Amino acid sequence: MCGPAGPLLNATQYSVFRQHDRNASTDLSEFGKTLNTKVPKSQFVRFVRVRGSVSDTLVDLTSLQEAKPSNRQADENDDSSRLVSLAALKFTSDTIDSAKELTTEGISLEQRSNYIRHISEFTGSEVFEFSTCNRVLYVGFGIEPEVLGNKISNFNGAEEIPFELFEGTDAWRQLVKICSGLDSFMMGELQVMSQFRKAVNFHREQELISHYNSAFFEHVIAANRSIRKQLGFTQTTESMLSLATAALEGLLSQRGEMKAAVLGFGEMGAKAVEALLEAGQRNIVVVSRDPAQSEKRHPELARACTIISHETWMSAPQDLDLVISTLRNAEATYHADHPLPHTGPATLMDFSWPPSIHVSGTSENQTLLGMEHWIKMSHNLGKEWDYETTLAQSESIINDVQERFTESLTNKTKGQFRALIYGTMERMATTWETSPHASDADVPQLRAFAREIATWICHQSAAFHLSELSEFVANTPRTLSSAIIAHVDHEVKRSVLVLNERSMAAGGTS
Repeated sequence: MCGPAGPLLNATQYSVFRQHDRNASTDLSEFGKTLNTKVPKSQFVRFVRVRGSVSDTLVDLTSLQEAKPSNRQADENDDSSRLVSLAALKFTSDTIDSAKELTTEGISLEQRSNYIRHISEFTGSEVFEFSTCNRVLYVGFGIEPEVLGNKISNFNGAEEIPFELFEGTDAWRQLVKICSGLDSFMMGELQVMSQFRKAVNFHREQELISHYNSAFFEHVIAANRSIRKQLGFTQTTESMLSLATAALEGLLSQRGEMKAAVLGFGEMGAKAVEALLEAGQRNIVVVSRDPAQSEKRHPELARACTIISHETWMSAPQDLDLVISTLRNAEATYHADHPLPHTGPATLMDFSWPPSIHVSGTSENQTLLGMEHWIKMSHNLGKEWDYETTLAQSESIINDVQERFTESLTNKTKGQFRALIYGTMERMATTWETSPHASDADVPQLRAFAREIATWICHQSAAFHLSELSEFVANTPRTLSSAIIAHVDHEVKRSVLVLNERSMAAGGTS
């Protein structure tokens, strides 16, 4: 009964059972009411046993825990049991061109919503899309991973994109690794988790994924918290700006104080300014589309630097030692037809994705450090951080998390089944209290009696005969009238038979 594990009863199934219980009248007028007379309990027990020996039903409710909606529409809406596939593209020097075609970084929320909706229509499945500065991934529901990867390639008019493909539990594990920062440029970075949560919320708000499918991502997020805590990824870098910090330290050790410009003053731009201030830099210019709005967004940081507009930046060039770009655009802001203004000899750190500075928009005395540079740099740092040891440790932790996750699902399944049984008995008890078969002395005991019956049903580890249930009801130590016991026995058996029929329809036997 409550022991075997299986998929959860979904809301549709539970409402079906509840509706049936509501429709199943507890009025016995159509069967003939039981006389409200005192009958020795021993006689009643013998009566039950004789009736059971003649026609006794074997009840097996285990399949209720595995049942799917009986109607086609409900089955189509039950995405929780369908195949989950992951197509992921991590940026390398070989994949950057493909990534530029796929990423939704830099486009408007409306454009992104339309893009994902059209992909879902094209693939014939719900699709979750996630783009960051170092990856693009798609999660598809009810579609094979190979089909998902091919259709995304076709939809974007690209040759076969070299996705890494995962399915089922492997897809879940890979997403956990990604969100935990185990598959990032910077081991343990925190920003990817924030980005992932925002992506999940975006898909919900835009109604791009169903309730069932969004729950899949909540399980990923929950696992991530445990892994981060055990690996100590709770106070590590929030973004690739740690790479910039490492690069800055190298520059500062050679040149001391520098004149720096930060392009963009959003989340990444603000963190760039913070990094410069923490490194002891005080000559900082921020280039913003809307200086007044930027000052309101980050007032304390704004007081520590000079904020100018893009127009001023372009029309009045100034000598700089360092330029950090965090601009977000679908295409490069600076290129051959719109080059960067004069800076003198300067290092250009482009942390935008897609890149905001194309090499054609730079001059000879400007050194561009773009995405390819950060990829190479992160790989070198990875050797110092001993990626292999950390990843091996993470595999063990993920195994433990997965085991606990599976166990919690089993417990939740048992809880769902118990809720069904206890809820059914509780509703029946309210009708027993107003039944003409119940005496004044019976009424205060009936709800507790119903809970005892529910407990007995849930504690059955295998199928049972109705006669066993009747015997339990009849032999209650409670001082109840024989009339109400007979009434309860009849009602409980009828309700259990209804559930048994549902169980049979879902794949059980009788």
